[in-house]
Amino acid sequence: MEQDTNGPGGVDHLELGFFGANGPGTSLSKVPERWYPTWENNRDLALAAEAAGLDFHIPFARWKGFGGESDPAGVTFDPIVWAASLLAITKKITLFTTVHAPFTHPIVAAKHVSTMDQIGPGRVGINIVSGWNADEADMFGIAQREHDERYEYTKEWLDVMLKLWTRDRPFHHEGRFFNLRGAIGAPKPRGGKVTLMSAGASSAGRSFAVGHCDLLFSILVSHEACRDEVARVKEIASRAGRRVDVYTAACIVCRPTRKEAEAYYERISREMADEPAIDNALRLLGLDCQSFSPEFYASFRGRFAASIGHYPIVGTPSDVAEEIRRVRDTGVRGLALCFMDPAGELPYFRDEVLPRLVDMGVRRPS
Repeated sequence: MEQDTNGPGGVDHLELGFFGANGPGTSLSKVPERWYPTWENNRDLALAAEAAGLDFHIPFARWKGFGGESDPAGVTFDPIVWAASLLAITKKITLFTTVHAPFTHPIVAAKHVSTMDQIGPGRVGINIVSGWNADEADMFGIAQREHDERYEYTKEWLDVMLKLWTRDRPFHHEGRFFNLRGAIGAPKPRGGKVTLMSAGASSAGRSFAVGHCDLLFSILVSHEACRDEVARVKEIASRAGRRVDVYTAACIVCRPTRKEAEAYYERISREMADEPAIDNALRLLGLDCQSFSPEFYASFRGRFAASIGHYPIVGTPSDVAEEIRRVRDTGVRGLALCFMDPAGELPYFRDEVLPRLVDMGVRRPS
């Protein structure tokens, strides 16, 4: 996933991909046409995304839904099995998996990911989650650690995994969280690089991503805030002699007229919002996660219904392309696209928006 850095914000090819197709997308809306995961539609979507020239595919890892009428994320495919299956049938697109460090031993995670890299060498990414969902921790019978301590745990977890990928002889590891004897792992990743990603807007989350990962996944609140975040990440990484890029996500509603697009966004974000599910998501994110305050989540309730808080890009193909250009100009490297029905909406986006992005110099021709 290399890129040139000569365009506005240092990016001349904004990487685009899908987010959350291994489950029912990112929406907390009850509209009947919302995405529902099957193996067949995930297979077809991955192939269509690759054919359209998209760059990546990111799943989420959910073990329990948000309740309500529609129980968003109640049905999700395991992201390890999902990514491995899609790596086997694609040739170019990067497939991330998502791993919750508290729920997966690093020896197991290392084996999973290195096996995936045998299937799709150099096309594997791992989205590392330190744990924020208290309900899921309770379901696993695992005590939820204090916020900053979760990232200390994940640092050691990742250190073990990297040793397993790079050392040829058994090693002992004696740390705060793991005490391992004679640890060894094979096969090693054969693609030369497994891309590491982590999300986080808190100080601890950002510090972990900038210190140990290739990518920081950040919530896009506004262009100005995103530009500041990218600059902050780049500065901290540069001081440490590292390069770290930023990914973010947006809810895309693209229609032939702005009136149609705005009406549909109103429908998914207001009229058909699954209010109990949103309440539960706000409780988990706003009260258990320290990345943002409860007031932030409450003020963005409509965004949560449409796409669990992701930035809305709503309008005609020209509107959408222009807004994506503005996102690119903040300096982010990748934009994860969230559609209500990704398979149904991809052809229009592919035919009407992607060529405009090439003409605008936001993306290179596929």
